[in-house]
Amino acid sequence: MKKRFLVFAGIGILSVAALFHFAILGDSSMNSKLSEIQVRPYSHLPEMNLGWLSLKDHFIATVGPYSGRGEQLKNLLVLADAKIQPKSRFPDHPHNDMEILTWVVHGKLQHLDDKGTNQEVPAEHLQLMSARDGIFHAEGNLSDQPLRLLQIWIHPNAKSGTPVVQQAGLTQKGFNLLAGPSAAPLNIRQDVWLYATKIEGDEQVFEIPEDKFAYAVSIGNLSWNGKEIKDGDGLLAQSGSLAIKGIGQAIVILQTKN
Repeated sequence: MKKRFLVFAGIGILSVAALFHFAILGDSSMNSKLSEIQVRPYSHLPEMNLGWLSLKDHFIATVGPYSGRGEQLKNLLVLADAKIQPKSRFPDHPHNDMEILTWVVHGKLQHLDDKGTNQEVPAEHLQLMSARDGIFHAEGNLSDQPLRLLQIWIHPNAKSGTPVVQQAGLTQKGFNLLAGPSAAPLNIRQDVWLYATKIEGDEQVFEIPEDKFAYAVSIGNLSWNGKEIKDGDGLLAQSGSLAIKGIGQAIVILQTKN
């Protein structure tokens, strides 16, 4: 999502340890089953503001003066926390060979493309646009209310094919698997799994398997493993339990360690 697009080709897989310089949350005297968490504060992320659009980039930036800067987290290239004002949208632009997931935090996202798709993505829904051989699309906020979304770009493990545009929402309490390589409502071409949940004062626990690590985004007023995390903060978490409590949303993206 940008006005000037970059082709992400041949980007090497970088060491997870080299990407982040976070403060580690947690005490070794605590329950050893809790995941070790490193926080990437929202306030420290590169920011771009065009008036109608403002965003913060967790990884590689795609818009504005920081475009092209940043580092990927294995197959996770882009995670932009974007706010789009009413009656504003990006112009038509192309994508190819990229798995693009868009989580709508609040508001409504309008998507139009050259394949005939014209759909609205409501709050607490995830859209997949698997660009494959190529797609031209426009996206934005045609409503009278502000829109906030997280847009995630994933490097695919296969190329070419007919583009796919689909969406899925939360269907049950607790963490919902919305996207993954199989057994998910939205199938993506990579060993990446995206889970989402709405938290309404209760505590929810997410288990990270031993062979995986997670990058999560905290939306709202939440505590993670007993630590207060600010809205928009990113969290790098290793295998173990994530105990999350408060009011808001939690997005967890899993990848394999190897």
